[in-house]
Amino acid sequence: MINSGIIKIKDDEFFELAELIYKHSGIFFTQNKKYLLENRLSRLLHEHNFTSFKDYIYYLKYNSRGKGELERLINLVTINETYFFREKGQIDYLVGKVIPSEIQKGKRSFKILSAACSTGEEPYSIAMALKEKMLDTKARFDIIGVDINTDVVRTAQEGIFRSVSFRGVDPKIIAKYFKKDGFNYYLSNEIKRMVRFMQGNITERALYLKIGKCDVIFCRNVLIYFDVETKKKVIEHFYNSLNNPGYLFLGHSETMNRLSDKFEMNNFRTGIVYIKNK
Repeated sequence: MINSGIIKIKDDEFFELAELIYKHSGIFFTQNKKYLLENRLSRLLHEHNFTSFKDYIYYLKYNSRGKGELERLINLVTINETYFFREKGQIDYLVGKVIPSEIQKGKRSFKILSAACSTGEEPYSIAMALKEKMLDTKARFDIIGVDINTDVVRTAQEGIFRSVSFRGVDPKIIAKYFKKDGFNYYLSNEIKRMVRFMQGNITERALYLKIGKCDVIFCRNVLIYFDVETKKKVIEHFYNSLNNPGYLFLGHSETMNRLSDKFEMNNFRTGIVYIKNK
């Protein structure tokens, strides 16, 4: 039986581990989050029979199996809070204004990126909203969900959810696109087929070279976990990856202030969209 006791992390160990996490994920841990690393990672240390974070850090850096362990570490420290139709006003604006307007101008193909999509509720919500408006009959959509966490990407691909993913979702939508069996909700294949997922780090340029140009990017409630420099880097990647025009949706608590002046801001009452228009 694995010991579940909390192993305390010393200050020097915390700084070294936080730097390692930052380097490989862009996630920035301040010292007041020491407890979080202790709580989430102590079990890993017990699994390896390590009695200190110093041993664990050495293993991550110098053991041949450290690369695989680094993936487990990143999976454990990422935040995966999400649910269907979160901040619904932005999705409504996308399918009610942005996409119809572009279709009217003659555009027939759209690539939509859900950056740091966690378990997939966001890109699947976009797919359902497009379906509800029958926009999928008027244009072709390539919806891509990306997350650095390999565990949540696998969950997203399975398309099986629990009730916690439905907070205020219209019961008609649930009945139409999900089949309930016990505690599980199985997403219909017609929606699953509209979204593809990949593992990737949104702070790295290589990801965007793989994805190619996008028309719309959703990256909501993610930048809050980055420091200013990483935020600027990610926003620059978004700008370079968007077509012209291109649309960027951030979380309600997030802003572009002091990060970039390249986007036009449009406040549409239920949300804000940043537009690349030059």
